[in-house]
Amino acid sequence: MPSATPSPSTPNTFARRIRNVSSIHRGDHVEVRSGGHVYYRGEVRDTAPGLATLWLRDEESGAHTAVSTEDYTIWRTLA
Repeated sequence: MPSATPSPSTPNTFARRIRNVSSIHRGDHVEVRSGGHVYYRGEVRDTAPGLATLWLRDEESGAHTAVSTEDYTIWRTLA
């Protein structure tokens, strides 16, 4: 179970699920979801496909966050 502290928000209906972390690139805008709820939304700053991890700048807080793609689903959104 993900241990994220942000409160979940409503998913973007125009998002497309990303199943392979290597297809995510710096500058992409994504939503990080679990159980149909969005826990993070922001711009990708870096990726580590070998670690199944990406780093993003959260839109809401401005904080840089490391996200495990094994714990969440990743959805590409429009900027």
